[in-house]
Amino acid sequence: MKTIVSLLGALCLIAIVQGYYVAEDEFGENYVMVPLPLSRQRRQTSVGIGRGMGGGTQVTLGHQGTIFQNDKHLVTGGGFASKQFRPVGPTTVGGNLGYQHIPSGSGINIGAQNTRHFGTDLQATGNVNLWRQGNSRLDASGSYGRHYGGPWGTGRPNWGVGLNFNHRF
Repeated sequence: MKTIVSLLGALCLIAIVQGYYVAEDEFGENYVMVPLPLSRQRRQTSVGIGRGMGGGTQVTLGHQGTIFQNDKHLVTGGGFASKQFRPVGPTTVGGNLGYQHIPSGSGINIGAQNTRHFGTDLQATGNVNLWRQGNSRLDASGSYGRHYGGPWGTGRPNWGVGLNFNHRF
């Protein structure tokens, strides 16, 4: 309940600060219209047809794009569905979400995909800038992945960490 009250309070504050318009529809209901800044976001839809396992035809439909972007932050996301035909195979669906801090180049990505009757795969990767001077930088990175469910059960975690030094000549 506190969350709803806080959300309504925030919306009212935004309306007061930005200015608002009241519109009335044909049934006499009033609506508060708050202008939002317009910005074009990058999005991409793809369709792929190729050879699948067992010689069948694999059809994949995906969509990815920028959810939010400003001078310091970038949030991206995407999803896909894939199906094999002749012979008919299971449907796989999945998605990912990524965040990048633009000035430092640090970021994190998480993703999951599920194939019916074969389980779910989860992945997470991240990197953080530890040091930067001139054309040199030192980054730390890490990854984690695990398979859940399916005929072989839940697998062991697969993870790793590393350091990366990069110098541009």
